[in-house]
Amino acid sequence: MTRELSGYAVFDLDGTLADSLRDIARSLGQVLRNHGRRIVSTEETRELIGKGPRTLMERAWMLTGRPADLNEARRLAKEYLEEYQKNPPGGTRAFPGVAEGLRRLKLQGWQLALCTNKDGRAARALVQELGWGTWIHVVISGEEGFRKPDPRALQLALQGIRAPRGRHLFIGDSEVDLQTAKNAGVEGVFLGHGYGEFGRRGIGGNHFFREAVSLFSWMARSGPGARISARDGHLPAGRFPGPQEPRRISWVPEGGSRWAERGRAPSRARRHPWF
Repeated sequence: MTRELSGYAVFDLDGTLADSLRDIARSLGQVLRNHGRRIVSTEETRELIGKGPRTLMERAWMLTGRPADLNEARRLAKEYLEEYQKNPPGGTRAFPGVAEGLRRLKLQGWQLALCTNKDGRAARALVQELGWGTWIHVVISGEEGFRKPDPRALQLALQGIRAPRGRHLFIGDSEVDLQTAKNAGVEGVFLGHGYGEFGRRGIGGNHFFREAVSLFSWMARSGPGARISARDGHLPAGRFPGPQEPRRISWVPEGGSRWAERGRAPSRARRHPWF
């Protein structure tokens, strides 16, 4: 494709914009401790992340002993969320360059959203805690939309920012994120500073950036307003309205574990007419 990017982008959260590994590891460790299970290491926790709290608990239980059945996994996920909410502020931080990158993209006219399998309340609270509420108003979460890699989760996020036809982006740090983009007919971008390893095995035509600064620079050069920025030598000045609460969209969650689904093609949904 040679035309410029549309100016509409959706981001994954954990491992893409925010480094939440310490908070996730602490919360998971406490639940494991409560049930007399082995405490997994931070690196082991990294491998368990993806597809939401219930899948996290299913994987942790599989790793540390007898697997959890569906009802047990649901109870454990609820317990994990209770522990996660006890984390003190500051445990999750933006990756270097993320806050400034988001700010500059908004100045340039980009419309931004989040699509995550994280719990919705935790995701929206984190957006506010990190000071991104001015720039990101739409959050589609694992508890409020279809779970990635179902393309309808990403499509809901793009609908939320009223994306027309064009070269839209979905930026993530995992194979699930790239598969979600492919399923939805959106260009996938792999950000290598996160928790996934898919970029090391090749990403089949998707974009790859090792860190956020390079990603945001490319987006700024390739999207709307780039000609203005190039001519003036800087992004146009401007002021944002006050922070808004991320928009909430309710849904019926779907279950399943990526471990159990490996080798199985994800179900496809009918694409929206503007894709």
